[in-house]
Amino acid sequence: MDIIRIIAESIITFLVIFIFYYFLIIKKCKKDKHYVSTEVNLILILYRIDYKKIDLLQMTKVVCLVNSIGLSLVISFISIFKEKMIILLLLGTVIAVILMLIIYSFIGNYYRNKSLVKKKRK
Repeated sequence: MDIIRIIAESIITFLVIFIFYYFLIIKKCKKDKHYVSTEVNLILILYRIDYKKIDLLQMTKVVCLVNSIGLSLVISFISIFKEKMIILLLLGTVIAVILMLIIYSFIGNYYRNKSLVKKKRK
């Protein structure tokens, strides 16, 4: 029964975080075509991606989805162990940063390859 509660909490946490990202970032990107979120901008700069050759709105949606999944996993991890909250918050922060860096590297490499493929076709 405990596993079902943890899974339900994780799904609810994911939905809340994704809705938060959707209304704050994705809607803003849809309204203003020149707006780029900080995370997407970081990936564009670190991986030297030509933003003119990719769909920034699609990339923003992918980053928001990945951020929501990563943060909900870390929050679920912290909520499982309710003792020693301060240590868990510090550990959760470190895990979240490492997880986001790993996932951002996958996203960055994917979009860099995608922008290079489009460049070679022209």
